[in-house]
Amino acid sequence: MLTIRPASSAEAQDLARIGLAAWEKAIRVWGEDADRLRENAREAYYDFCTRCWTDIVVAEWDGDLAGWGSCERADDFITDLWVLPEFQGRGIGTALLGHIETGIRQRGYPSARLDTHARNAGAIRLCKRLGYHVKTYFVTYSESLDQDIDKVEMIKEFDQEEPEIEPMDSGVDEDGLYGI
Repeated sequence: MLTIRPASSAEAQDLARIGLAAWEKAIRVWGEDADRLRENAREAYYDFCTRCWTDIVVAEWDGDLAGWGSCERADDFITDLWVLPEFQGRGIGTALLGHIETGIRQRGYPSARLDTHARNAGAIRLCKRLGYHVKTYFVTYSESLDQDIDKVEMIKEFDQEEPEIEPMDSGVDEDGLYGI
């Protein structure tokens, strides 16, 4: 059974471990060297989970920590969504995202925004299935990883019909992943 609840400060290390495990699985798919980036990523997750635990919601599956998400600034931008690899495919990410979106709506925002690595096909497909569309592609410097990262910003408009998006014709998006 799935339960979503606020995080506690005592869970910071476990939440950081979840974020790191999900991140490592995702980046290995597109061939990134997780070993080279692991220590910086571990520190970044632990720092975030220690500083921002009041902004984190946790998903438990039958009492086990399975994932977490955050809307760190209590605005319309979802900063994090992580599910342990062994719990993926059970609807946990969908439930976390829905819970966070409810908070965004309650704060009066007309949409929810998030960004993810441009090669994170699993996250992009999940978000598109849940009504998000790619708004922009950009490159940003990640201080914690000490490298540039290709990202896409995605947006979900509340209370509006989602527009039909035609896949790009260029070879850059052969599988229609970005839809811009």
